[in-house]
Amino acid sequence: MKGLLFGGLTAVLFTMSTAVMAQQSTRVQAEISQSEPSSMIFNFSAPIITNSGLLGSTQFIRIAVIGMSLKDLQIAVPTQMERYDRVRVIDQTGKEVGAKIDSSKAQVGITFDQPVAPGGYLQVEFVGVRMTSPSDGILLYGVTGKRVGSKGDIPIGTARIQLPIRG
Repeated sequence: MKGLLFGGLTAVLFTMSTAVMAQQSTRVQAEISQSEPSSMIFNFSAPIITNSGLLGSTQFIRIAVIGMSLKDLQIAVPTQMERYDRVRVIDQTGKEVGAKIDSSKAQVGITFDQPVAPGGYLQVEFVGVRMTSPSDGILLYGVTGKRVGSKGDIPIGTARIQLPIRG
């Protein structure tokens, strides 16, 4: 009898928490393929990486700010990166976002002057990148952040950048 009561209570609590999370999430639809008309729908309730890549000697990571305001970001720099000239953060309008940026060989810390409200995106750009090896490869940037009102880091994701093959 006790097991049945606790099992039922667990199911009710799980259902309630799922409903609350669903109300605060953002829906994103992604096409599976052009030849297949069906699609998948993802619900996100926290910031996520939506894109990353190369723009000449600049590497970028785009983060959708969803579900909560961000007060800072921490980015683990790939070991293959020898150096970069500077880090720049822009919003969806292309305007530079006010932030204090602390850089080391292994990590970049970005503390925003004002918390970044949900509903847009940020693009973090590593300008003037120089690599330890000019050959092809894959770079992985681990990204975490802090939301307003919390002390712990939330994982945002891992940005993957494919370097071009040089011959």
